[in-house]
Amino acid sequence: ATDKLPAAKKTYFLQVGSFHTEEEADNLKAKLALQGFEAVVQTAEIPDKGVWHRVRVGPLTDLDQISKTKVDLVSNGFNADLIKVNTENQ
Repeated sequence: ATDKLPAAKKTYFLQVGSFHTEEEADNLKAKLALQGFEAVVQTAEIPDKGVWHRVRVGPLTDLDQISKTKVDLVSNGFNADLIKVNTENQ
């Protein structure tokens, strides 16, 4: 028998920056918007490091879309680190 557990859906973001201040994160988000990239700011509490505001483009689910977006970001002078986020299927 091949009983499968519900697969976790993988969602990816391209992280373009991480800042201590929300203002810096919003500035980067605005720069990305001017270049046609839709970004989100995700705020996270990092143990021993305080609050960070991460600027991420996504969510992305398709590998071709991820590759193209990363190339576009880099060619526009942005750094882009791939971040995988697992979300359980409900």
